[in-house]
Amino acid sequence: MKKLLLTCAALALAIPAFAKNDALSLIPNDAVTVGVVRLADMRSSPLSSTLFQQTDKVSTNGDAEVFLREAGLQPTRDIDVIMVATSPRATLGRDAEVLVAADGRFDVDRLTKALDSRGATRTANSEYFLLPNSDGDRIGAVAFPDSHLALVGTIEAVKAALDARARGGTTFMSASGLARDLPRIDPHATAWAIVDVARAQRLADGPHVSNRTTSGAALNSALKTMTTVALWATDSGDALKLGAFGLSRDPETLQLVEDTLRGALAAMRLAVQDKQPQLVSVLRKFNVARSDDSVTISGSVPASTFREYVGKQTR
Repeated sequence: MKKLLLTCAALALAIPAFAKNDALSLIPNDAVTVGVVRLADMRSSPLSSTLFQQTDKVSTNGDAEVFLREAGLQPTRDIDVIMVATSPRATLGRDAEVLVAADGRFDVDRLTKALDSRGATRTANSEYFLLPNSDGDRIGAVAFPDSHLALVGTIEAVKAALDARARGGTTFMSASGLARDLPRIDPHATAWAIVDVARAQRLADGPHVSNRTTSGAALNSALKTMTTVALWATDSGDALKLGAFGLSRDPETLQLVEDTLRGALAAMRLAVQDKQPQLVSVLRKFNVARSDDSVTISGSVPASTFREYVGKQTR
């Protein structure tokens, strides 16, 4: 599954009313995780464009780079929106269907030739390509319904997306329990993700917080007790606004998560006070709040601090 996800990411490289051809109109009805990145918004922002500038300096000369060059695809220029969703293959199963849908501008002929040269095979009706299998990993599929939409993922996920597109889109927004909590996310978010915790935990390689630190392990454990978790980032030009929430109807669970978040922030301040003292004041301004059914954390990182951090990470 990990290899399939990497393949999807290499190939495919807020909540308005969805049109038939939008990537966001194809979120599976039974999705347990959904993530969205609005690359078009990032291109137009001086802050987010810092990431693109640093990315353009990196040259790996690897297979993915060669493929993108042959396909005439530059993700930072040609892709506007990326949506990634996972759904369980069976109600209680551990395997997931994965779908990556991208809005943008695609040279279908060049992409097709690049796929052909790498052993991808067309289906009988030419609706999609089957990607070469490797090391026993699950076979993936890729489809280009038109020059503005690309679909990559597991075979069943791509087939379902094509069927949904023919019907005018899925009913995720109107029929999904996960979708009812989307209004809690900043509607102007540049990137966001939402997770149905209970169902996602059943999946192999499900999302989780890093366990490398004591605070990370504690937070990962606490979040597993929530019903839904979401996070987002909004580029306002002069700062990167960050937010997240966790939902639960159990007061003890909410108190545990609140205490864990406050402890994690304190641990982060201690960890950076010597090497990056400017981050201490930034972390102090993050706010943790609790309501009857949720715990939220929010804060912002100034543009200057963000640029400095990105610069250090890419040197």
